[in-house]
Amino acid sequence: MWYMTEGKDSDVVLNSRVTLHRNLEDYPFSDQMTDDQAAALVEAVKAVYADGEGWSATDLAAMSEEERRATAEQHVISRALAEKKGPAVLLQNADQSLTVAVGGEDHVTITAVVSGNDLNAALAMAFEAEAKLDAALPIAFTEKFGYVTRDPSEMGTGMKASVTAHLPAAAESGWIARVAFRMSREGISLRSLDGSSLSTGVYLISNRETMGQTEEEAVREVTEAADRLVAKERELRDGIGDERKGNLAEKVRRSYGMLMYTRNLGASELVSMYSAMRMAAGMKLVDLPTRMVDEAMFTCLPHTLAAAENLDAKESLGERRAAKVRAILTEAPMHL
Repeated sequence: MWYMTEGKDSDVVLNSRVTLHRNLEDYPFSDQMTDDQAAALVEAVKAVYADGEGWSATDLAAMSEEERRATAEQHVISRALAEKKGPAVLLQNADQSLTVAVGGEDHVTITAVVSGNDLNAALAMAFEAEAKLDAALPIAFTEKFGYVTRDPSEMGTGMKASVTAHLPAAAESGWIARVAFRMSREGISLRSLDGSSLSTGVYLISNRETMGQTEEEAVREVTEAADRLVAKERELRDGIGDERKGNLAEKVRRSYGMLMYTRNLGASELVSMYSAMRMAAGMKLVDLPTRMVDEAMFTCLPHTLAAAENLDAKESLGERRAAKVRAILTEAPMHL
């Protein structure tokens, strides 16, 4: 998974992701298919990647509801696919950096994700997977409208390129609010990923348009926008005074101490600590790798944790979360 390594600009950027939406000529859209047609589609696409070294195939219909929710929680599949009934399959390479989901809103959704700020690497991975599909099966494409997608707004490239960045200083300064509108006019979406009143300071930078430009052009524009945001975030962090830096480091040390000894940890408690811990780690105010902060956060999301861990009858999810976070942080102990 992307959070097991640190990539370019990892002090600010979590990951880069490219998703390609593709449909095949010989089948109706997924919501108009019979189960027999859907099953045939699944088998046809599985055969394309069957000889790929290290690839695995997971029957989504055979997964538990919690496992499907966890897969959507990790942004591996869409929520709609997680809730779908009927034939569907998830194909993944060995390190799960490349995913081919079959049977969703579009016939095939190819997703490549890498650690750090490197959309070009993600695009190359996605293109390689698409080339295998294109060589074996006819992809629906028109000269006028580009790739045919279930959602007309995604026609053209059928691609979403996004960079996930941690921008707490830019958000606190109010700069994010000012720049978001300007970026929107330039065809770039900038939105917070926070789904609750607890702020993680994490934002998604992505392309708004899929018509009128190539995949490479869209990736270049998103990368340029991400680079500007990374530079501004670093500038604002550098301007933080020594006293505030000291207070931030002390706050993180206290959070770390609590995490190392608590026996029960709620999801909201972990979220409330995440932003300060990642910011202090990125600024090297504490000797804690950003990858470990991300791993502790994203492996302990509610559905992800519930699906991955076989709980003892007497053990709560909060107890298992506390144990997992403690095990992750123990890999590289922070000197208090």
